[in-house]
Amino acid sequence: MNTTLQKLIPALALVLLVSGCAKDSGTTKRGDSDKIQLVLTIPGGMRERPLYERVAEQFMADYPNVEVEVRPVTGSGKYYQKVQVMIAGGEPPDLMWMGQSFSEFADRGAFLDITERISSDIDTAKFLPASLTWYQMNERQYGIPFGIDVQFLVYNKALFDAAGVAYPSADWDYDEFLQKAKQLTLDTDDDGTIDQYGFRGHLEKSLFGAEFISPDGRTARCDTPEMIAYVQTNLDLAHKHGIMPSLEESRQEALDEYTYFIQGKAAIQIMYTWNLPWLADKFADLDWDIALNPRVAQRGQWASSQGVVIAADTPHPDEAWALCRRFFGNDFQKAMAFRGVPTNYDAAKEVLAEHEGKPANLGALHEAREILYPTPRVLHLQELETQWRNNVESAWVQRATPEEAMKEAQRQLTRTINKHYPK
Repeated sequence: MNTTLQKLIPALALVLLVSGCAKDSGTTKRGDSDKIQLVLTIPGGMRERPLYERVAEQFMADYPNVEVEVRPVTGSGKYYQKVQVMIAGGEPPDLMWMGQSFSEFADRGAFLDITERISSDIDTAKFLPASLTWYQMNERQYGIPFGIDVQFLVYNKALFDAAGVAYPSADWDYDEFLQKAKQLTLDTDDDGTIDQYGFRGHLEKSLFGAEFISPDGRTARCDTPEMIAYVQTNLDLAHKHGIMPSLEESRQEALDEYTYFIQGKAAIQIMYTWNLPWLADKFADLDWDIALNPRVAQRGQWASSQGVVIAADTPHPDEAWALCRRFFGNDFQKAMAFRGVPTNYDAAKEVLAEHEGKPANLGALHEAREILYPTPRVLHLQELETQWRNNVESAWVQRATPEEAMKEAQRQLTRTINKHYPK
């Protein structure tokens, strides 16, 4: 396991055992019926579940009158839907993990407004300003993210060395990227089939200045020149330049991203911060590092975030707030640094100062905070993004030209927007 990850997880347990808010003097045993009950939902299968449970354990030690249940919500890709069912059924959790679908819940009044609590208790100047906006609606604050999810490129240094290719530079551009990817695309056994691709994934739309929806969610922007350039360039990487597998080839091979990379089938591959713990485990013996996206029309990195928010209907808002604060505190941010980049500047500096081992270029993820392009957190995001993505893929599998595909995407998204926002 990565050295930093090894150090951070046990360190959190120690920190949480000795820190926290002032303790109450109650001696009520857990499980007593007169205890305040708090339920925190998180997605099922989260590798970091023990970290949430340790926070809950320490909180209960500091607040003996409170019982906290960390409740994983199972079901592949169904977390948001299941939490919606809990809320609609009159049994909402008191606190809940929340990511990209924040706006869809906030619009329904699902979250407690903590604007005043944050103003009086938290020094927001220590947080990346952009990250705070991801949990805002109508200029009210409903949470503070403890981590930023960032896309990055992971590359196999051994394959670069074997081909005599220099590692990606910090300020590389599309031409350098394409040249290196071509040099790293090899038919190693001369049978006419590519055995090692230079790249696997896609160049992000933010690199082209493209976006499929306006920041307010009321205007589709699928058929712009920037979006068509995004679709066409990625199509060309597979079918014109041959430096990455086509979408059809990737689906036929049916290899997960880790297997594909560890087998040396790609020298450079897209991954995300949530992949870092797995990289540390699965690739411990592999010589790898990370790089940011190359500049195309501009620099850019896809981003999202994660945080814990409080349910509007919790009967215990004060206790829920006391618990919620711990999830965006420095200790938890540091412990989760291999799952998301800390939003607190002090926590980020400490993580970098203490980091050892892989990835050597961890600092790149912190530098990326200045060029983040998150998907707008708008209403009906899942529906709109699915329509856009389906049309992008129709171009990538060559059922439509990029122009045709994006024209159709524009039509579908506009129709959906008009349905939800009738004029």
